[in-house]
Amino acid sequence: MHDERTEVEDINAVREHMLLRLEQMRQNGVELFVDGRAVLPAEAVTKAVRENSPYMADYVLDASGSIEQVRFDKVTRR
Repeated sequence: MHDERTEVEDINAVREHMLLRLEQMRQNGVELFVDGRAVLPAEAVTKAVRENSPYMADYVLDASGSIEQVRFDKVTRR
């Protein structure tokens, strides 16, 4: 069973890993968006990595199948 401290450490580890990955992607020309607005990796991570995050990543591919955009959009219930 996880205690609260372990959960915070887990979230921080995921946040750090995602930030590094998004920074690498951005350096390779991948554009990042949150709710349709261009953002830097840190802002994408702030929105997407938190407990009960309502954001989902959508990967947009170019004609050759390479990732050209990562779009984080808020998911809402209808």
